[in-house]
Parts: sequence; C-alpha cells; structure tokens
Amino acid sequence: MTNRLRLMVFAAALALAGAARADTVRASSTTMLLARQDFRDGSTITAVPVYELIDVNASDMHTRYADFEVALSTWGSIDLADKRFWQNGASVDSRFTGDVNVGFVRADLLNHALTLRLGRQMIADGTSRMVQIDGAAAEVRLPANFGLTGYAGSPVAPRFSTRGGTEVVGNLAATFTTGGRAYWRYPGLLDLGASVVMATNGGDPARQDVGVDFKLTPHHLIVLTGSGFWSLYEDRIGEAAVAAQVFPVHHLDVTVDYRHVEPDLFLSRNSILAVFAADKRNDVGGAVHYGGIKFVSLDADYHYLIEDAGHGHWARLKGTAHPSVSSTAGVELSYLKNAASVDNGYKQARLFGAVELYKVTGTLDLNGYFYDGAINGEKKSLLATATIAYPLWRGWRATLAGSAGTTPYMESQFDLMAKLVYDQIYAVREVQ
Repeated sequence: MTNRLRLMVFAAALALAGAARADTVRASSTTMLLARQDFRDGSTITAVPVYELIDVNASDMHTRYADFEVALSTWGSIDLADKRFWQNGASVDSRFTGDVNVGFVRADLLNHALTLRLGRQMIADGTSRMVQIDGAAAEVRLPANFGLTGYAGSPVAPRFSTRGGTEVVGNLAATFTTGGRAYWRYPGLLDLGASVVMATNGGDPARQDVGVDFKLTPHHLIVLTGSGFWSLYEDRIGEAAVAAQVFPVHHLDVTVDYRHVEPDLFLSRNSILAVFAADKRNDVGGAVHYGGIKFVSLDADYHYLIEDAGHGHWARLKGTAHPSVSSTAGVELSYLKNAASVDNGYKQARLFGAVELYKVTGTLDLNGYFYDGAINGEKKSLLATATIAYPLWRGWRATLAGSAGTTPYMESQFDLMAKLVYDQIYAVREVQ
C-alpha cells in the first residue's frame, strides 16, 4: 500500500468509529474464491485468487449543524496459485493486494444548501466521465434553482477491475484534476448544465475540456436529451450526442438518437495511444421497446455507422419472456458490420434464462460470436455461464458460478467462482 492509501484507510476507520451513533448502518461482506485461466506472455496461466470485499455505509447522522454520511468500500486478496502474475494492481512477486474503492465523509450543511464530500470518491458531474479521485467535492444549491458543483484531487485507478496493463481511470492518466458544473433546473421541464474539466500529469496537460448537457421534458410523452464536450487543447469537438425519447402509446417507447465522437479525445493528451485511435465517426439510429404482450417484452436497436473509411451497421433484436414471477427466458441476436474493413464485423446469438425453485436461483447464459474475419485463425467465440444461488440465513447467501468456452485467444478456458455474501441493514435509535 502507498502512504496515501494507508492514510485514507486510517481516516475512514476513524470516521466509521465515530459513526456508531448513526440511525442507519448498512454492512455488506463478500468472500469470493475464483479459479480462472488468463493468457499472459504467450501462455495460459491459472489464477486462484481469494477476495474479501467489505462495504459499510453509515447515514442519517444528524447534528445541530450538519447531517453526515460515512461510506467505506474496501477489498483485499491473496493468490493461491503457484505461478503468480500481475493482477488487480499487485506486483508480480507478491501474492497479496488490496485497495479502497470508496472512502469518504459527506456533510450536508445550511439546511442542505451546501454539500461537502472528502475522501476517495467517484465524480460524475458534467464531462468528468466518471473519474475516481482522492480529494474533495462540493455542491452549492443557489436560489432560483441554480447550482454549482466542483471537485479537485488526484485521480486513482480502480484496481479491482484491472487485470494487467497501464492503470488509468476514465481513460485519464494524470496526477491532478479539477473541474465543476454550473446548472439551472426548472422542475419537471428542464435541466441545463455547463461544465469544465482540467487535468495534468506531472505538469503536462492530460485533459482540457468544456461541455454542455441538457434534459428537456416539454410533455410527459416526450423527453429530449443532449450532451457534448469541446477539447480546448485540441480546439475541436470530442463528442456531441442528442436523443429524443417518445411514448406514443402505453407499453411502447421509441428513441431516436445521433452521436458524433472523435475517439482520440477520450484518451489522455499525453498518451501515445491517442495517435493510433480510430478516426472520428457518427452514429445515427434508434431503439424501440415494447412491453404490451403479456409476460413478454421486445427490444430492437439499429444504428447506421458513418466513418471516414466508409459506412457500417449495428443492429440488435432481443426478446424476453417471464412465464412466471420466478422465471425468465430470452434470446438476443445482434449484427455488426464495421466500415473500416469488410472482415471487421460479427454476428452474435445469445440464449439466457433464470429460474427460482425452492429458494434456489439458477441462471444460464449461452453466448456465441461469429466473426466475419478470422482472429488468430478462429472465426468464432463460444461461452457458457451458469450460476446457482441459495439464501443461507438472515442476511447471508451463497453463490456458485462457472463459465467455460473457447475464444480466438484460448482453445479452451474456464472460470469458477464461489461466493459467500452477507448484507444487512441496521436501524439504530438513540435514547436522548
């Protein structure tokens, strides 16, 4: 652990110790044993990590001056396999690793007109693109439905989801980032915002973006949304997206959308990968969801892909049935034809289902990809996944999941996971 991480764990522990008087405390613990195959350095390696995940949230802490919330989500793991490799942020010569996903204290002051949050947290405001930071964030709610949000801190990587490669968060490799959003809301009609984000990596610019977003509901049957950002560093647009969602009849909603994106601007400006990113592209199309058939819902999507290299198509059709309140079955078909190459595309077929019998819940998912062009000499990828879950006693449940299949990268692969979960909410009432 780094010194910064040790300090954060210590601070979060102190905060949780002081949260014992909270009216509501939610605690969750998950123990997972995994066995899986990974492809590393031209060979197949078996990994057997054991994870312990702990989440604690203490809320409804009321004082004379402010209302408080404390949240901590942390994990640790040990690899039981003989041959180790770098995973989840661990060095190759260590069996142990761990991290803090979230650890912050939030305070609502001035009758909730001001919210402050300090610690490790996720930022989703405006064009931040879900950046995870060690730092501070604030929101000020002004009169006439105006408001301001802001944040500053050091970006950190979500190591739990990392299985090798450069650690970045939100496609951002940086040592410092700051930003904010100004907004105005007319309840039930309009939410309008303008945002800015800046990031540097050792003094070099990583991001310099400004963005806008809106949500307009002129009628309860129509919702219009839009967002986009402009790169100040590159002096060009990075993304622009607009969508209209309408509900013409009961159980039917239709979405029409357009998106322009320049992929290299989603990468850090100091990343060499930005040079090799795909050219700008435009997607136009829509989606339809219909749930008017008893126990059955239908979804259809189609987008026309416009790129400098040519045009392409992406389409999806999905049907889901609920024969009973405890069972689900469905089929999904999708198709992609990429404009960059006649061999760059695939067809997908998926069957899935879930059923609950005598408190035992089981799921099955069969997924197949059939590629237009061969990848490592293979033109298909087949994967089957199954899970079984059973509630043990109050707050505890056990799950066993496994998957097996073949891909262009591995002739055969398997994943096996056993999970024991504890999840409980405690209501505490103080005697004054």
